[in-house]
Amino acid sequence: MLLKKLRTIAVKAIALISVTALCAGILCAYEKPVTVLADDSEDELYSTLYDVFKDRSGDPENFMSQEEFVSDVLYYCNKLKGIGYTYGSQEHYLACDGYVSLVFRMTFGTVYEYERYRDKYWAKFDYHEEHIVADSYVDKYEIYRPGGTSVTWLYKHYVNTVVDPLVTRKYVEGWSNSDWVEYIEELGVQPGDIMFWDNDRDRTYWSHIGFYAGMEDGVPMMWHASSIQDKVVKQSLEDITYNIQVLDYVSIVALTDHPLNVGLYVDNSGNDRDFSYSVYKDAACSEYIGRISSCCTLSDQTSLDNIAVYPNNSKTAYERTIYIRRDVSPFDPETDEDDEQDVFKIVIKIEPFGSEKGTLKYAIYDAKDMRYYGGQTVEDYDYQAGGSVISISDFR
Repeated sequence: MLLKKLRTIAVKAIALISVTALCAGILCAYEKPVTVLADDSEDELYSTLYDVFKDRSGDPENFMSQEEFVSDVLYYCNKLKGIGYTYGSQEHYLACDGYVSLVFRMTFGTVYEYERYRDKYWAKFDYHEEHIVADSYVDKYEIYRPGGTSVTWLYKHYVNTVVDPLVTRKYVEGWSNSDWVEYIEELGVQPGDIMFWDNDRDRTYWSHIGFYAGMEDGVPMMWHASSIQDKVVKQSLEDITYNIQVLDYVSIVALTDHPLNVGLYVDNSGNDRDFSYSVYKDAACSEYIGRISSCCTLSDQTSLDNIAVYPNNSKTAYERTIYIRRDVSPFDPETDEDDEQDVFKIVIKIEPFGSEKGTLKYAIYDAKDMRYYGGQTVEDYDYQAGGSVISISDFR
């Protein structure tokens, strides 16, 4: 009887030790930092986080475009708005680094299962699936870990180690909105760029992280999980540096290459007939960008600015293709959904030279039979300023 009890106790002890070892192994796989270096050499750094992720994807040829990447990141930044902040478990709440981690993991579809309930975000992690993913780009640099990675760890292992930052360290305490506008425009900071924050004068501890959210009515904003407001918010940089007296320095890392901007404008010369075109990202005309029109009732839509053009894979030129579909005039988005309307393809290419100017070339075709309708080459195009330079007329 005693021997049987001893045997039972021994079996349970072995089982307990095995389970403990297994759990420890799983936890260590997420808590132990990996060695992070740029792939070619320690001296060759990536210029953007997009380059890092694309290179590590295992299938760079089919990797999402830069435009898709930044669009998805900003979409998930907003999707998590209002989620509660906590220093504790990252399964149901998010600190600032956990927020950045989850935004990236949602962008790449590596959250096993999740749902939102009021101010909580229930993210369930399938450890088996997570480890499979960890062998590819998802956890290669430990930025996608369940929960979060410390801001200090991310800063020390990315900035000037893997990626070349737009700025390594800038003292910004008490900056006004005009200070931030001037600085953002000077650096060319774009929505989605990562902002590291620090209040440690000896540069050993980086305390906060978030995504630059762009300008709203002339005010630069940032997405972050705020410990002051106890939730994920979009907040002005002036508020962060002026009212929160603990974030004195900033470092900025580019999410993608900064795009060049071009715009479309109406060319109604020799044509007294009103016309309207909707502009799309794709040939199926499912991803809407905006509208351009000569209609007097749509006079505020006669130009379409800020169409972003990103570099091609070799980064030798900036290239983009957009599609425009002729709408009936005046345009009514509720009723005018005629798939038989004419669709045209616009191929845009910008070859930069120098620091501000380059050559802009564009061509307009029928999207179905590639009939050539026209185009133009613009020398000395100021790609920093951009502007409405691509003319659209009634092609009928």
